[in-house]
Amino acid sequence: MLSQRVLKAYSQLVLGVMPEKASIILSSSVDELRSANALLQSQAKAPLDTDLRAQAALVDKLAAVVSAPPTAKGLQQAVVLSEELLLNAETVTQGFIKAGGDAPSAMVNLAAKQRMLSQRAAAAYLVYQTEARSPEMKARATSSARQFMAALSVFEDAKAEFPAIADRIDLARMQMIFFDNALSNIDNPRKEQFTTVAATSERVLSEMDLMTRDFIKQLATRNATASPATGKKP
Repeated sequence: MLSQRVLKAYSQLVLGVMPEKASIILSSSVDELRSANALLQSQAKAPLDTDLRAQAALVDKLAAVVSAPPTAKGLQQAVVLSEELLLNAETVTQGFIKAGGDAPSAMVNLAAKQRMLSQRAAAAYLVYQTEARSPEMKARATSSARQFMAALSVFEDAKAEFPAIADRIDLARMQMIFFDNALSNIDNPRKEQFTTVAATSERVLSEMDLMTRDFIKQLATRNATASPATGKKP
């Protein structure tokens, strides 16, 4: 998620969309990328060292690019590096699971993926509005938004089991109406839609953060309740 959020914020700076907020988001996301990778390295087992060193190197490269004044060339570099970082992060995640880490439940994993998609869709939309107007960016924005909406349908079916998420789903779906409207005329946008996409993606991210925490909290409660009955560790 952070790799895509960095790209989104840098795209905003290139376009001049809410630059003050974008600068704060950019700086905090880079800091969080670094601290998260350091934490992972402190907890990792030997087989993951190589992937985590590669991840640290990618974070440093991306940070160097986005710390410079925003340019079209810098944006092209950020697009490539953020994608490499996203792919490497997935490799690290799978490595932790194979090494004996706890695999997240399906719903927690889906909610976490939604956080990434909310940023990926917005980043691709904004990149497409710069000189980097490639068919790939347009397709990425559309595909990410569709994946996001498809997953919301899965959450709809889980409302009875996880009642705490009901309001969050409704709020996320409401925000995506604005995003869909921007996507519908991605080739001939109104300038104010750039701001709408940037702001909407932040609101959706907030709801997905809270939803992920709700899932984790409820699953932890279930495990704690089931543990005495089964005699097993949660």
